[in-house]
Amino acid sequence: MQQILAEYISKYKPLIDKGIADELDRRMREVGNLSPLLIPVISAMKELSVGGKRLRAILTIIGYEKAGGVVDNEIIHAGVAMEIFHLALLIQDDVMDRDNLRREVTTIHARYSDLHLGEAVAVLASDSCNGYVIEILTGLKLDPQRVIAAISLWGKYFCRVSYGQTLDVMTEARGDVSESEILQVLSLKSGEYTCVMPLLLGATLATASGQQLSQLEKYGMELGWVFQLRDDYLAEYGESKKTGKPVGNDSREGKKTIVTMYGKKKAQALLLEHMQKSKELIGDNELLEAIIEYVGTRDN
Repeated sequence: MQQILAEYISKYKPLIDKGIADELDRRMREVGNLSPLLIPVISAMKELSVGGKRLRAILTIIGYEKAGGVVDNEIIHAGVAMEIFHLALLIQDDVMDRDNLRREVTTIHARYSDLHLGEAVAVLASDSCNGYVIEILTGLKLDPQRVIAAISLWGKYFCRVSYGQTLDVMTEARGDVSESEILQVLSLKSGEYTCVMPLLLGATLATASGQQLSQLEKYGMELGWVFQLRDDYLAEYGESKKTGKPVGNDSREGKKTIVTMYGKKKAQALLLEHMQKSKELIGDNELLEAIIEYVGTRDN
């Protein structure tokens, strides 16, 4: 079954990788005409953008296909936009988590000896990425009404992931975080934007029906739980060489996650529970089942 996913990724990942590289190369030329001070910022973005399975882009393409769309350059561009949006959030997340490495690459804020300067540059780099997203989506050569609907959907989930991140830093500062608060943060901060949003964005660009959107949303939400639970597990028990980040930071910083609160056993039980729920929602679909298995067992 994983062969199906591997073939699907090998078909589209090179196109997504090239699209991201081309977009950031274009931005490099753009800032080169403004100031040499901006070139290292875009260079850092390029370094941090490399790697990964491009899950969000792949889910965008799948959502498009499930709603009857035929994959072409336009949906590839939409997938690129979702990966650049992901890059924007990673840049901010590294600042908030005080992480100096991402995929074994020095994070943007950590490249500056002046912490305030580094954090300011990182936040603004994230803003630039989101500007790129808007330009890419508005430039899609698809039906204008579909594009407008897709941008509206992106805006909705952009807000929701921002709310989730805000709650995360506020509850972390407070210290006494309940399980329900953790789950709410996971839902908003990662599950929705990682899985629900790209599936729905792709489907919206293909003029999906309300029923199709509802089915994809339910599947995406369960897949999102699987993704985040595995992410938190790897943050605590993974291998730095594979994750590209220091392991155990959550415990050292006193950050409350399901894993740090309840340990391996409960985290693994919840992970398996959501993997099963995801599978029950898709029927006989080998590709979607392969994605569940990959997300729930990945090591980076």
